[in-house]
Amino acid sequence: MISRLRQGLPHVLYPNGYVWFVFVSALDIMLTWMVLHAGGFEANVLANNIIWRYGLPGLVTFKFALVIFVICLCEIVGRRKTHSGKVLLTGGIVITCMPVALAMILLLTRE
Repeated sequence: MISRLRQGLPHVLYPNGYVWFVFVSALDIMLTWMVLHAGGFEANVLANNIIWRYGLPGLVTFKFALVIFVICLCEIVGRRKTHSGKVLLTGGIVITCMPVALAMILLLTRE
């Protein structure tokens, strides 16, 4: 590991992808909170229970625990098969974009 760092290789495999994943996850939290305050609801049953029990701090903790899990999983998979790790990360970004896009549509089209 030390020899890899000395060679100038990055500490993580997909730093740019991780930035996008964290960004989209943060948007998900913010837009979810806006939808809830606009009278909407959380479709994810687990996330909904966390929100109603622990509020915004619980939602943030839950979401970023998932982010950390996915990043660690991408690192583990990516160190064995680089392409598979990248596919996993890309899938995570795409999946996280879906509720973001839906929340934006809901917020922009509400009357």
